Amino acid sequence: MAEAGGGTYAAILTDLLARGVIAADDAILVQFAGEFDEKTTAEVGLTNCTFSNLAPDSPSSRLTKANAGDAHAMPYDDGSFDHVIGHAGLHHCSRPHQALHEMYRIARRTVVAVENQDSPLMRVACSLGLAGVYEHDAVADGGGTTGGVDGTGTPNHVYRWTRHEVRKTLASFDPGHVVPVEFHSRWLIGTDRALTSSMRSAIGGRERVIGLLNRGLNTVARRQGNIFGFTIRKDLATAQPWIEVAA
Repeated sequence: MAEAGGGTYAAILTDLLARGVIAADDAILVQFAGEFDEKTTAEVGLTNCTFSNLAPDSPSSRLTKANAGDAHAMPYDDGSFDHVIGHAGLHHCSRPHQALHEMYRIARRTVVAVENQDSPLMRVACSLGLAGVYEHDAVADGGGTTGGVDGTGTPNHVYRWTRHEVRKTLASFDPGHVVPVEFHSRWLIGTDRALTSSMRSAIGGRERVIGLLNRGLNTVARRQGNIFGFTIRKDLATAQPWIEVAA
C-alpha cells in the first residue's frame, strides 16, 4: 500500500542532509517505523538509524530489525539521539501530543514529522466524505488486528495538525526557549490513504484528472494541503528574553 506523504518525508530528509542539518552518520531514532521507513532512510543515505515501533513484528510494520517502544513513554534518556523522525505515526496515537513530547525530549537537535494537516479545505473534504475521519485501511492492511490506535485493531481517529497547534504545543513543552519550526505542506490526492474508498472508486484510473487536481490545488492553496510536515529545530533554540534578564 502506498504511503501518503512518503515523498514529502524523503524530500525533507534529503533537504536536511543537503543543508548539513543532518549528517549521514548522525544517531537517529525512527519512531513509528515500518518497512517503508527502513527503505526511505536507506535511500536518502542515513546510516545510523534505530527503528522503533509499538508492535515491530505486526503485519502492518513488517520490520526486519526494530525495538519495541510505546511512543507515549519511550525507554530513552533525554537527548539520547541527534534526531528523532517519524512518518504518519502521531495520528495513530491515543495521546498524540504526548507522543510528540517524547520525540522532542529524546532529540538533541531536530524532530521531523510528516502528518495530516487540519485546514478549512480539509474540514470541508471530511464533511463531504471525501477524506477519512477514521483510518480503516491501515487496520485492514494489518489483518484486522493491528495498524489502528496504539497498534490495536481499532481504527484510529485521523488527528490533523495546524501550524499554530504545533507552536503552542512546543511552547508548552519548553516554555523557556523559542524553538524555530520549519513547515512543509502540499496536496497529494489519489494515494491509497489520501481519500475514502468510495472516492477512490469514483476517480479510479483517472490519473490525468488527479494530476491536474493536485497541480491546481498546489498552485492556489498549497498552504492548506493535506500532507503536512514540520521540522523542529532544537539546535537553533534560543532562551526566552525574560530568562536572560532574570539571569
